[in-house]
Amino acid sequence: MRASTIAIIGAGSSGLAAAHALQDAGHTVTIFEQSQEVGGRATTRKRDGFIYDSGAQYIKGGAPVSTALITERFRTDDLLDIVKPVWIFDAQGYIQEGDPQQNADPKWNYRSGLIALAHRMAENVDIRLATGIGHLEQTNNGWQLYDTTGNSVGIFEYLLITIPAPQAVELIQFSQMAAELQNNIIAHLQKARYNPLLSVMLGYLPTPEIRPYYALVNADKAHPISWLAWEHEKFSTRTPANTGLLIAQMAPQYSRDHWQKSDAEIIHDVARKVTTLINENLTEPVFTDIQRWPYALPAEKADADALNTLTIAYGLAFCGDAFVGGRVHLALEHGMVVAQEML
Repeated sequence: MRASTIAIIGAGSSGLAAAHALQDAGHTVTIFEQSQEVGGRATTRKRDGFIYDSGAQYIKGGAPVSTALITERFRTDDLLDIVKPVWIFDAQGYIQEGDPQQNADPKWNYRSGLIALAHRMAENVDIRLATGIGHLEQTNNGWQLYDTTGNSVGIFEYLLITIPAPQAVELIQFSQMAAELQNNIIAHLQKARYNPLLSVMLGYLPTPEIRPYYALVNADKAHPISWLAWEHEKFSTRTPANTGLLIAQMAPQYSRDHWQKSDAEIIHDVARKVTTLINENLTEPVFTDIQRWPYALPAEKADADALNTLTIAYGLAFCGDAFVGGRVHLALEHGMVVAQEML
């Protein structure tokens, strides 16, 4: 491929990784991101002295490609490995040690929060934040992109779409391209299914009891709580003095059933469930927050190889969690892989 102009829709982990692979090969890359921030679910919030990862909790180590990106190319001084292990619990709330082999792998994070990686990867990349793409038009010269107000943001020879599959389906449906191509893309993307996720942050004064683990994960997928993490264990400056922060990420069915309920109702119910699970007499939370993730975790994946075999001939490709699942390291690696396929 000669030096070309390439647009990427979505500034999550996969899109950022692909952007660097394409720029390394000499291409001019522009990323369009509808939100005000990069990183997607690998993000961090900061409020009232609390710093917390409201989506992805850490990046799993042990995979050579993503580990090299994190520890070498995009390394930052505040990179850390969460030392304490993850334990498991079942539907009855019985807690026991987790898998030693899985706990031996690094759990990468950052003192300033997981978004530090996205910020580092965003350096020297042309990223247009708060620019949602409303529709596309296939042209003789590539792809013309229009924002959600209908204004053209440019024509690009190649296009990479990295957003969640349901959003990608909507984008393709509103776009102008060959009907057969459009229908085939939609059919492939609709195979991906996502579970919603309620992520509930609970800050306590004083700090909750010290545990032999950093987090708990529900192994039998039969408890309302899917994941419970002691966020302050990541680094001491994550919370104000003498406080602690627990993050409860709720199971798919619980999240569906409570999606429309008020924040206050959800927080009260989740705090009670957390207290019961860890059998600790916690005080009323002094800090709370909720993040609703409608497309948090792909329950069923689409086939990227089949889809990109169909579309790359038209200068169009797809990557991201719709094809590899919800792990950050897999999204990073998939962005690199699809960028190479485009090249």
